[in-house]
Amino acid sequence: MFGTIGHARMKPGRTDAMRQLSEEWERTMRPSIPGPVISLTGFKAGSPDEAVFVALMQDEQTYRALASNPKQDEWYRRMLENMEGDITWEDVEMEVESIQ
Repeated sequence: MFGTIGHARMKPGRTDAMRQLSEEWERTMRPSIPGPVISLTGFKAGSPDEAVFVALMQDEQTYRALASNPKQDEWYRRMLENMEGDITWEDVEMEVESIQ
């Protein structure tokens, strides 16, 4: 799988807004993505304002197609309104070893 790991500092009190945006993404963007998608959101242990995001698609082509989608960019810009500063991203290739 190919995707990204993101790190960001959330603005205070924006957890619910981010949850709503994530739910919206699942309803509106996810159906347009072929194949499996793994999406994880959480916080750095002991730091409830330091968000961590993981998004994995079936392959790099699928990931890049989503990244260049104008609707995804629009959603991403709305997400940034909940963050302090930019999000740092690391593109990654991952193997799913086991899900139990």
